[in-house]
Amino acid sequence: MGILDSFKKKKNMGTGEVNPEDLLNDNTPFNIREAFNTLRTNVVFALAPTGGKRLLITSANPSEGKSTTSTNLAVALAQNGNKVLLIDGDLRKPKLHKFFGVDYTHGLSKFLIGQESLNESLIHTNIKNLDLMPSGVIPPNPSELLGSNRMKVFLDKVEEYYNYIIVDTPPINLVTDATVLSKYVSGVMIVVHYGSTGRDDFKHAKNQLVMAGANILGFALVAVKGEHKGYYRKYKSGYSKYGYAYGYGYGYGNKEKRQDGEGKK
Repeated sequence: MGILDSFKKKKNMGTGEVNPEDLLNDNTPFNIREAFNTLRTNVVFALAPTGGKRLLITSANPSEGKSTTSTNLAVALAQNGNKVLLIDGDLRKPKLHKFFGVDYTHGLSKFLIGQESLNESLIHTNIKNLDLMPSGVIPPNPSELLGSNRMKVFLDKVEEYYNYIIVDTPPINLVTDATVLSKYVSGVMIVVHYGSTGRDDFKHAKNQLVMAGANILGFALVAVKGEHKGYYRKYKSGYSKYGYAYGYGYGYGNKEKRQDGEGKK
């Protein structure tokens, strides 16, 4: 299938840049809010069978909308009355703090090495029900920290207080961080950028997670042009137990279960 080269962008989606205006708010166009609400519904239903609360979000490559997806999914969940913890697990190139205009140097890495308490590392955002754990200072050993027993204990502990925990991680085709952390979460979602993510890139990312024994819930397809609905369905089939999609800024979103049976136990 190769790289899809016909697409549209909305603001900084897929540029690798972060604009606080991309955070869902009362001024966000209706179709964008509904797209994230659709994604929220699909995630809730996908996690429900196991009672899981922890969702890891990654992408195949950089600049594919992963951080924007993670943040706005967390916002959408919080707006629905859930207590949500959003964790910046990208300890190499953190971005989530930029959405909220806070300092990233206090957070996950410092907590994991024992330099900060949990209360010192967490930030209560101005969005009701949504807390943020920034990345903390960039450490020399991100994969080791994320795969450590202290990370597991941390997730076990915060699960007692939150309905959902969203973890944003680096692109899986570049580093192993998402792979090592996948064993500590309930499910993994891959962000696929229409017009940027190649089929081989996606398959490589998926295969790495499969080999790690991760529970791949599905993928979110971003920057979709509505007129390519049929083509999207063709691209979606055969890759995951569920398909999540939203046309970021174009009001396109649906969920479709796989028909080929791949991945069933």
